[in-house]
Amino acid sequence: MNLFLFSILTSLLLSTVGLISWIKKPKVCASMLIFARSNKAAVILLSASLIWFIFRYVQNLSEADFGNYKLIIGLVAVLIYIGSFTLVNDFLAVRSLSIICMFYSREVLDSAWLQDSPSRLYLVSITYIIIVAALYFGAWPFRFRDFFVWLDKKEHGVKLLSLSFSMIGLSMLGVSFTL
Repeated sequence: MNLFLFSILTSLLLSTVGLISWIKKPKVCASMLIFARSNKAAVILLSASLIWFIFRYVQNLSEADFGNYKLIIGLVAVLIYIGSFTLVNDFLAVRSLSIICMFYSREVLDSAWLQDSPSRLYLVSITYIIIVAALYFGAWPFRFRDFFVWLDKKEHGVKLLSLSFSMIGLSMLGVSFTL
């Protein structure tokens, strides 16, 4: 995909998350707390990240990038996948979401490399914020739970968060169509 399509996709994702959280304000925090420990979400997201890793990154390794060891790298990835469910099952959905965000961010940054579009800077800035959040919540997934517990205690927390996501998404959509 190119920079324009990633810009549109990112803006639609952010706007959709903001809109859904705005519509379901009272249930957002409770839903996120359930998501954080959901085994079904963990299986879906971790399986998607494993497939993404193997078919996007391992299959495209050149000989200089350990391409001769594709099978071994793929088997290690599958063993880590299986080990994650048996050894590190707590908050695995949050960690899996962080992995997906990191993979998506890499694709966005690769598409923005050496582009002259003015929307590139806005998209890349948002992407780096996503990277920082993914690294933070991937390293300390219990902070994801703590964030939504804190947000639930704030009277206008969910409103502000959903409005922020929607405004960032809509402004990115507007910037995407500028020269």
